[in-house]
Amino acid sequence: MINAYEIRFFQVGNASKGGDAILIRLLDEYQKPTVIVVDGGYKETGEKIIAYLKRLNISIIDLVINTHPDIDHISGLIRLFEEQSLTIKKLIMNRPWRDSNITADYFADSRITDKSVNKRMTEAFKYAYQLEQAAISKIGENNIIHPVVGNNYFDCLTILSPSKDLYRTKLLESDKTPTTLDDNGNTKTFVKTMKKLVKYIKGFMSWKDEDTTPINETSIVSLLCMPDKNYLLTADAGKNGIKEALDYKNSQYGLSHRIINVLQLPHHGSRKNMTPELIQRIDAKEYIISCPPNGLDSHHPSRRLVNMVLEKIPTAKIFKTVDCNSFVFYYNFNWQLPYQTPMNTFDEIEDYD
Repeated sequence: MINAYEIRFFQVGNASKGGDAILIRLLDEYQKPTVIVVDGGYKETGEKIIAYLKRLNISIIDLVINTHPDIDHISGLIRLFEEQSLTIKKLIMNRPWRDSNITADYFADSRITDKSVNKRMTEAFKYAYQLEQAAISKIGENNIIHPVVGNNYFDCLTILSPSKDLYRTKLLESDKTPTTLDDNGNTKTFVKTMKKLVKYIKGFMSWKDEDTTPINETSIVSLLCMPDKNYLLTADAGKNGIKEALDYKNSQYGLSHRIINVLQLPHHGSRKNMTPELIQRIDAKEYIISCPPNGLDSHHPSRRLVNMVLEKIPTAKIFKTVDCNSFVFYYNFNWQLPYQTPMNTFDEIEDYD
């Protein structure tokens, strides 16, 4: 039984380069800790996590989750597995070269054979492969777990997406494989970054249907149910993965009644990963954005998204990690942390090109 907890979102990166790193510490009635790490940011973020655990005199991580293979989520995890003072019990991660069931038939390049697919995939996902190898060395192959929708850990953390179909579809669409072609045989492109700012007029803000990258859509989305609040952890998932996660949650008797109190706005607050409809459907009252000091330069977070959330959910409180070394949600600790001021609407928002 969870008697107290902290969910610590570490600030990741500098300048305009961000990432995700979340430490979850659960205490039972005997003060015994259970520690979960969801993504690890960059290598220096991994150092921060190690230093924090040492301050707490904790040397065991019960579960590590790598949501997807981007360097800003995975490098710090590699550092954790290299740390000799830490014991790590389990790792959840996708391994495209093992678990995607992708064969040569999926590739447009005729030079690719079934034998070479494994090698090509490990090269394309080199950081994920490095994490796998570090984990095998430390905890053994049997303690690396493939993420499965519906799996629950510690009676509080449930994986909601991606499904096998969504995972494989987005993997094949990604720039990690030679199959990123549209119906006419042309390479797919994504919407350009918005640069110009325009005046914000409440109630008259347009919203364009855009897509994040396919690799982002392979991100693990999970529901963390705590004694006082429920948290939707989204990593860099896009609207497809988030919709799928909500559909699955609502189809399950044990989860359908769970109100989402806190939403991690995905991909550092990118507008491409959310829609007004999803924000209204989730209807969370608190939001957390993992973003770097100069994230606004690359629209992390997006001014348009922040304003849209505050339009749709007027009582929403949006917090961001850039305002502190780490942002903490907690329960039943006798702490007096500095108050973090929620974000306000922006006077200007990104224009569409």
